[in-house]
Amino acid sequence: MQKSILWSGIENDTDEHCAINFLSDAIMVRSEIEGWAHSIPVYADYTLKLDLQWNVQEFDIRFHDRDTQHHYHFLRDEESNWTDVSGKDYPEFKGCSYIDISLSPFTNSLPINGLFLPHGESALIDVVYIDILANVIRKDQQKYTKSGHHHYTFENGEGNFSADIQVDDDGFVTHYPGLFNMIQTK
Repeated sequence: MQKSILWSGIENDTDEHCAINFLSDAIMVRSEIEGWAHSIPVYADYTLKLDLQWNVQEFDIRFHDRDTQHHYHFLRDEESNWTDVSGKDYPEFKGCSYIDISLSPFTNSLPINGLFLPHGESALIDVVYIDILANVIRKDQQKYTKSGHHHYTFENGEGNFSADIQVDDDGFVTHYPGLFNMIQTK
C-alpha cells in the first residue's frame, strides 16, 4: 500500500511531496521539500527506512541552501546505536528511535504512530534533530501528549515551543499551527 501526501508550509513558503510505502517488513518513505525559508531558496530530498513500529532504521537526506549542498546518511541498529554509512559511531544519538527534520511535518508522524499513546498520556523522547537551515544535526528532547482523538501537543526540550498538532486517522499531520497544512492526500 502507498500513501502520498502534499503539505504546504505556512511560516516558510515550502511544499513537501511525500510518498509512504507500507511493505510487509518495513515502511519506506521518499520525500522532497522545496521553496523559500527566510528569503533563502531551499531544497531537501530524504528517504527513510522504518521498521513496522515506526522506528527509524536508516535515513539519507540531501539538502542545499543557496549554493551549498549537504548530505547525511545514518543507520540505527536494534540497540539504537547510530553510525554514518562509513561506519563512524555517533554515541550522542544512542537511544534515539526517531528523527525530526526542521522543515517537515512528516517526521512528527514517527512518534505519533510509534508511541501508541492513550488519551491524556505523554512521552518524553530523544530524537536526532536535523536543522536544514542551520546545517546542524543534534540530539533533541521532545514531549508528545495525546490530547484528543486527532490531537497531539508537541513540546520541545527547551520548553520554549509548543504546538497543538492535528492528525488524520493514519497519524499524519493535517494542521500544525503556524507551520504546516496538509493540502492533499491519496
